[in-house]
Amino acid sequence: MPNEFQIKRPSFIIFTDKDGTLNLEDKKLDNILKLIISMNGLVIPVTGRTVGDILESLKKNHLKIPEILVGDNGANIYSTSRQQFLIKKTLDNQKVKTLIDDFMATGGKQENIRLTDGSLIYAIDTPDVRKYYEKSKSVKYLKDIQEALENMPEITKITLAGTQEQMQQMSTYSQKMDFWSDIGATKFPNADYKHYRLDIADKNINKGEAVKLISTILKPPHGYICIGNGENDISMFKQSIDNGMMIGIMEDSPEAIKTEMKAYADSKHKRQSYYYP
Repeated sequence: MPNEFQIKRPSFIIFTDKDGTLNLEDKKLDNILKLIISMNGLVIPVTGRTVGDILESLKKNHLKIPEILVGDNGANIYSTSRQQFLIKKTLDNQKVKTLIDDFMATGGKQENIRLTDGSLIYAIDTPDVRKYYEKSKSVKYLKDIQEALENMPEITKITLAGTQEQMQQMSTYSQKMDFWSDIGATKFPNADYKHYRLDIADKNINKGEAVKLISTILKPPHGYICIGNGENDISMFKQSIDNGMMIGIMEDSPEAIKTEMKAYADSKHKRQSYYYP
């Protein structure tokens, strides 16, 4: 497969989650990134956030901008040097409308719905939502969710928020529609609500698939490592283990994830694996 990304082949790649993993406010991080580059290494953030959001965060903290960013849990792969999406996997708008109609019909609130197009987040304009995103410039505020559905030509991810029971119900429904989904706790749009969130993307969209595609194209001779802390990182952990590569799980990650990945690694390679917190 040719180098479709048109970048220099790196000696190694570090795929890393952002929230709970990559501390962009760490003053040492820029020196670390520069050191990795000097070793012909490549750091690729792989996050559930939009490309626009991660790019904004890197610029705000005056950090070296990686050549490739992966957003929306693998739906989008973006070249920062070419300033364009190399890959953007979108959802069928009619299926999105059907899912949102079902969410609303079962008690969901439109202010608990967010859509992305890979670059921007589209959210309902309420005081809570404004406060939640007060430091972000990658949000477009809407009066009504129908406005987004009618005017967004490309939707790469849906995020719903509500009770854990609601999110489990919508996860089941979304999977019947052939969507991929991931549930987790959230502070959106107000920490007092103790909400859960459900990320929804097209089938076969996950961080592991993005890692597989990028590593297959770039073929780093010294391999790669995947670092993360949450359930939506499991797919890239498994991809790394399947290919005999290393994974790094954050010390404060749920014990269930550590146990699952250790068992998975042991079963794949028939030998004991080790974790270094």
